[in-house]
Amino acid sequence: MRILQVCKKFPYPLRDGEVIAIHQLTRGFHDAGHKVTVAAINTRKHFFPPAELPVENQELADFHSVLLDTDVNWWDALRSMFRGDSYNIQRFVSPDFEKLLSGILLKNEFDIVQLEGLYLLPYLLTVRKYSKAKVVLRAHNIEHLIWERNSKLVKTGAKKWYLQTLAARMKEFEIYNINSCDALIPISDVDAAKFIELGCKLPIHSCPIGMNINGSLTVSDKISFKFPEREIAEEKDSLAYIGSMDWLPNREGIEWFLEKVWPKVHGQYPKAKLFLAGRNFPEDFPDTKQPNLELVGEVENARAFIRSKAIIIVPLFSGSGIRVKIIEAMAEGKPVIATTVAAEGIDITNGENILIADDADGFARHIKKCLNDAEFAHQLGENSRTFVKQHYDIRKHIEHLLQFYQSLLK
Repeated sequence: MRILQVCKKFPYPLRDGEVIAIHQLTRGFHDAGHKVTVAAINTRKHFFPPAELPVENQELADFHSVLLDTDVNWWDALRSMFRGDSYNIQRFVSPDFEKLLSGILLKNEFDIVQLEGLYLLPYLLTVRKYSKAKVVLRAHNIEHLIWERNSKLVKTGAKKWYLQTLAARMKEFEIYNINSCDALIPISDVDAAKFIELGCKLPIHSCPIGMNINGSLTVSDKISFKFPEREIAEEKDSLAYIGSMDWLPNREGIEWFLEKVWPKVHGQYPKAKLFLAGRNFPEDFPDTKQPNLELVGEVENARAFIRSKAIIIVPLFSGSGIRVKIIEAMAEGKPVIATTVAAEGIDITNGENILIADDADGFARHIKKCLNDAEFAHQLGENSRTFVKQHYDIRKHIEHLLQFYQSLLK
C-alpha cells in the first residue's frame, strides 16, 4: 500500500506520546513493506530541523514539512470567539501547508491518507480534491474531553468561562465532522465506545500505542532493553514522574501531588525522594523547596530514567487517550500509581498490575504500601510487565491495522 500520514507536528524527536504513536506506525508500515510519505506541520513550539533527522528515520518515509507558528495570539482568539468557530482548530490552518499537501497529492497516488488527529480535518477537502485514497482519521484523543476536564479544574471566573467555551466549540466541531472520513482509528477501545456514543457510524478499528516486543523493548529511544536484566541500578525509595510541564493537565496533576500527597508520604518516609523529569518547567513552577524533591528537567533517555527509579506516579485529572509513560513504566516492571483518568484506555486491573487512586489519602496509601512492602511492589511490577507483553505488542497492532486497511480498499 501507499500510505500518506498527515501530522500537526514534525514526528521527531520521540519525546511525547503523539510523536511516538505516529513514529510507531511509520516504522511499522515501512517494515511491513509499504511505501510511506509524511506531510507535517512543523510548529514553532515543537520545531525540529528536518535536515537533522537521523538517517535511520529518513529511510522510513519521504518527509515533507512546512513551518507554522501556532502560538496563541489573543487577538486571533478573540476574533475566533466572536465568529463562533474553534480557535484551537483554526491555529493549524495554513495556506502554505495546504499548498504542500496538494502538491504531494498531485505528484503521488495513495491508497490510504491517515490524518493524525482532529486538527488535520480542515485539510480533508484538499485531500478529497486531489486524491481518491481512503481517508482515515486517527484519533489520538477525544479532544473536547480534554478541554471539558480542564475547565472543571478551574473554580470560577473568566478563565473557566473561556475553557468551557473552547470545549463546547471543540465538541461541536468533533461531532459535526465525526463521519466525514472513511474510517476512524481511535487510540483505545474506551475512546472507540465514546466516539460511537457521539454518533460515529464509520468503520472503527482501535490501534493503541504498543511496544516492540521480541525479547527487548524499543520505544522512545535508541536503546533496547532486555526484560530479565537490569543494567541500571534502581535508587531505593525513589518516586518519579516524567511529562512535559507546558501541558496544563501535567502541571495541575503534579501541583496537586506536591500539595496534597507528598507531605503525607514524606512525613512518614523521610528518606523517600521525588524526581520530576520533563521538558519546559516554567520559571514560576511552585514548591521547588519541597523536601527531597529534585527537578530533573528534560532527560536524554526516558526509559533509562524510568528504570532507575523504584515507583512511577501519574497523577492526572484531565486529558484523553493513552499515557505512553504508563505503558513504558509497566514494560520496565515498575509499580505504577495513577489516577483513573491517567489510566483511561488501558485495560488494567487495579491492585493486580497497577494501583489507582483519585484522592490524596488513597494515593499516599498506595505509595506507602510499595515503600513498605518490597515483595508486593516487585510482584506488582512483574505483573505489569507481563500485561504489556500480552497486550501491547506493536507488531500485532500494526498487522491488524493493515488488515483493516486492506478491507477498506476492497
